Amino acid sequence: MGVQEPIHILLVDDRPENLLALEAVLESEQYNLVKATSGEEALRCLLKDEFAVIVLDVQMPGMDGIETAKLIKARDKTKDIPIIFISANSKEAEHLFAGYSAGAIDYMVKPFIPQILKSKIEGFVEMYLTNKKHKTQSMLLQQKTQELEKINHELVKAKEAAEIAAKAKTEFLAMMSHEIRTPMNGVIGMVDLLMETDLKEEQKEYSEIIRRSADALVTVINDILDFTKMESGKMELEEHPFDLQNCIQEVFSLFSVEAGKKNLELVYFIDEHIPHVVFGDMARLRQVLINLIANAVKFTQQGGVYLMVSPKEQSADAIDIEFTVKDTGIGISADKIDRLFKPFSQLDSSMTRKYGGTGLGLAICKSLVEMMGGDIHVESSAENGAVFIFNIVVKEPEPDEALSRRCEELSLQVDRDKDASPSILVVDDHPVNQKLMVSMLGKLGLKADIAEDGKQAVEKAQTGPGYHFIFMDLQMPVMDGLKATEQIRQNEKPESRKPVIIAMTANVMEGIQTRCREAGMDEYISKPVKMSCVKQLLSRYPIPLSRESYTSDNRIHQEQENITS
Repeated sequence: MGVQEPIHILLVDDRPENLLALEAVLESEQYNLVKATSGEEALRCLLKDEFAVIVLDVQMPGMDGIETAKLIKARDKTKDIPIIFISANSKEAEHLFAGYSAGAIDYMVKPFIPQILKSKIEGFVEMYLTNKKHKTQSMLLQQKTQELEKINHELVKAKEAAEIAAKAKTEFLAMMSHEIRTPMNGVIGMVDLLMETDLKEEQKEYSEIIRRSADALVTVINDILDFTKMESGKMELEEHPFDLQNCIQEVFSLFSVEAGKKNLELVYFIDEHIPHVVFGDMARLRQVLINLIANAVKFTQQGGVYLMVSPKEQSADAIDIEFTVKDTGIGISADKIDRLFKPFSQLDSSMTRKYGGTGLGLAICKSLVEMMGGDIHVESSAENGAVFIFNIVVKEPEPDEALSRRCEELSLQVDRDKDASPSILVVDDHPVNQKLMVSMLGKLGLKADIAEDGKQAVEKAQTGPGYHFIFMDLQMPVMDGLKATEQIRQNEKPESRKPVIIAMTANVMEGIQTRCREAGMDEYISKPVKMSCVKQLLSRYPIPLSRESYTSDNRIHQEQENITS
């Protein structure tokens, strides 16, 4: 049973010789025998110590055993202590009855057999120890429960505080994004248009510098916003059929000038077993490739950058594609590899570092690749350059989807009728953005009307020539873009052709794309708007863009029939 304090046992008898006899029978190192010669003395002892059992004589002068037992049972702290009555009178039944009524657990008659008393005491002591153990465990359990409840309460408070902080951060980023992206939209868009005009060599050089600087700024903004979205789990994939080779070719063309200046080879190889058209998120794949190729070109002074694309696994409905980006640059030492994919981590954090960056690019790549069903890792040495390997899971589109894609691309190549009514409505309260969108669409041979707010947009959609596309800004005075879209959809007649409504916004507020879809919008384009994005978006819809141009309609149908046959 282990080392413990002696267990208190109370012996009550008015005759000292009887107490000595009881003491002789029960003497043990385990017990502390406390003796009392009267009921009053017994009650005083009970106020001082905790007792496992009480041996109580019935016949005592003054307060007898029956009265003493009643008082013991009346007190909360002592009512559960077992009492063994000892009586010299075995013939009087009322004594026996009175003893049990007073709360006795057991009754022994003098002269008693010592071994029986000893056994009974041992039994009651065992019960006392078990009860005490249970009480201790119960108390500890109660303490632990209270501690857990306290921790839980603190966790709930911390969670609530974190949610409030996260919401405030998201709202702040959304507002800042809108405030930064709106003027950036004007800068990038207008530089794009400026570069389309006849410029002197010096002016062209200045324009290119402005464009590159603006792109660099947008990249930093996008990195921070993308990372924030991923951190909160709000990043969504937008999957469409796309031409994998075209996507890679487009990425490589972005770096051809810079690679040419360094005299670097820029080569890609695609395994012939990979289908030309795959179903996935081209924009996110492009983002990963741009980041990895940009790093490879940045850190390579001679040699080249090489991309190999090969099938890793293929099932009935999905293809696991592996991308290997290899360079002959400065490489990465083994002790720094584990820091590569951590946010805001830069391998060279010194004041004199040669290469800039936010330290978010590879962290974003890792998150994007994992969202697309894959993983990313690096194999590197400081002598042989770096090799980044990642894979993504895509689907192979049905044959009719690939055909539809080719047909859609024809719709932008059809000649426009110069006398046709505008087929596009641009809705934006910002004069620079209005001019930008109209000019961009004009470069693509498309005419556009302008509405300055949502209310005007609703009116023009009802009374206008029947627009095929409506580019709708979200944040506007009088009526916002979501409300305007809802009203346009409500006013549509069943027999009329429904316009494709495209949200334009610099807002990255959580769930904004879902809200756009719920309002009735078909597409979403973020600011700053680029001409390539507009062209790519319009190419998804094989709608003839000049309603009055019967010739154009016929050419599209004829070309589609030729492809089908």
